Amino acid sequence: MIFLPSMSIFNFCHRFVPCLADPARRSSLGLKAALVVLHIVYAGILFLFDSDLIEKTKQEPWSYTGLYLLLFVATLIQYFVASCSSPGYVLDAMRDVSEKNSLFRKASMLSKQPASSKNGSLVITVEGSQPERNIPESNVTSWTKLVLDLYPPGTSVRTLTCSFCNVEQPPRAKHCHDCDRCVLQFDHHCVWLGACIGWGNHCRFWWYIFEETALCIWTGILYITYLKANISRAWWKDVIMILLLVTLSFAVIFLLLLLIFHSYLILTNQTTYELIRRRRIPYLRGIPERVYPFNEGVCRNLYKFCCARSSIYSLERLPTAMELEDKSRPYTCLGFLTCRCC
Repeated sequence: MIFLPSMSIFNFCHRFVPCLADPARRSSLGLKAALVVLHIVYAGILFLFDSDLIEKTKQEPWSYTGLYLLLFVATLIQYFVASCSSPGYVLDAMRDVSEKNSLFRKASMLSKQPASSKNGSLVITVEGSQPERNIPESNVTSWTKLVLDLYPPGTSVRTLTCSFCNVEQPPRAKHCHDCDRCVLQFDHHCVWLGACIGWGNHCRFWWYIFEETALCIWTGILYITYLKANISRAWWKDVIMILLLVTLSFAVIFLLLLLIFHSYLILTNQTTYELIRRRRIPYLRGIPERVYPFNEGVCRNLYKFCCARSSIYSLERLPTAMELEDKSRPYTCLGFLTCRCC
């Protein structure tokens, strides 16, 4: 009888907030709430102890502290944007292909054109030496044909099919056991964001790390400035500030290393999964360690990462043997002059 009121409260909450009924969603929301509270605690204690910061912000809204508050809000917004963005699921890409096929089929039937004409074909952007491939509209195997074209000839469909989702995975895709879905260009599953990092949100994730690193460094500078000016006024305030500063220092070191690591991955067009589990990925086993098969040069990699992300799914094919041989050649002075690295 004691647990009946609490159970009724839980049922009431689950009825009006359905996401709380899922344990995974509950833990994700709990992590998001904890991170927001952590930000508010670090910034709130700073403004609570240092009254001069509040006065400076009131007098000059666009001053040093005003810009700090602007970065604080922008970081939290970027966090929720990155966590709520879709990483790009294979099922969504497959559904998009089937929808376009059905539209082309209807258009060809209305115009009374044969199915083999250009208007009745599906054009999918494929990264590589062949920018576009025309997949003839036929049946539900159009996705299978598209994926097989991304692999070397003779590749078996069984080796590409996910045993959990039962869909054919294009190169660089992987099944995430936390999300229970196959993710395009899978990087990793971020615990703090409660979401996968992949093709659709890796750029937003990098910008969040960048803003979070800048915010933590700026917060540390404000903490050190306060301690220098008020080190002997109240010992209990100094203890709290020093403890927070120590934990903040560890966070800054971790974020800086994470930012450098992901910047390196972006410049070489790699993912965390490909770098760590390279020997376990079938299409990367025979490639030398220092050869990055999807690397197209620093400038092109940056452009694809920052500017070429859109709602159109862009699939990368595996390079041929000649392309891998060209990528494995060491850089020379002539290569740098001809911008081979770009």
